[in-house]
Amino acid sequence: MSEFSAFSSLMNEFIEFFDTLIPIEQEKLDATLHNRVSIVEDLMHKEQAAIMRLKGLELKRETEQKQLGLEGCTFQQILEKISSEDAAELRPLFNKLNDQLRTVQSLSGSVKDAIEVNLHVIEANFTNDPSGRSTYSSTGQKNEKQGSKHFSSRSV
Repeated sequence: MSEFSAFSSLMNEFIEFFDTLIPIEQEKLDATLHNRVSIVEDLMHKEQAAIMRLKGLELKRETEQKQLGLEGCTFQQILEKISSEDAAELRPLFNKLNDQLRTVQSLSGSVKDAIEVNLHVIEANFTNDPSGRSTYSSTGQKNEKQGSKHFSSRSV
């Protein structure tokens, strides 16, 4: 499979990349669920670095596909267009990569949902007032602002 050896090698790089990203995402979910903000921030920095690496891998993939005459093709389309021997070698790599992508998407969605819930809880605790009219002074005293107009108020 000399024609697809570089592409196969690149797919293995993607698999290795996601092997390192998935534990980061899992750890970020765990930290989010346990309200460990500093850990989430650290993991987000790791994730940002990983995203830069992913962009590099994507550029390499696009270049390799273009060289193979498969520019813009999905993995499924590639498998349909190549010989059965080459497809037999690439299919397990594509399947593994597809499973990893689904895992990352699921974890990312769970992290997003957990962060949204945490922000809602923080917001509710911060205002401690379902109407949203209460605020707090610098000394921690609750200030009621019923009926006051703020420049952002929609009522006149």
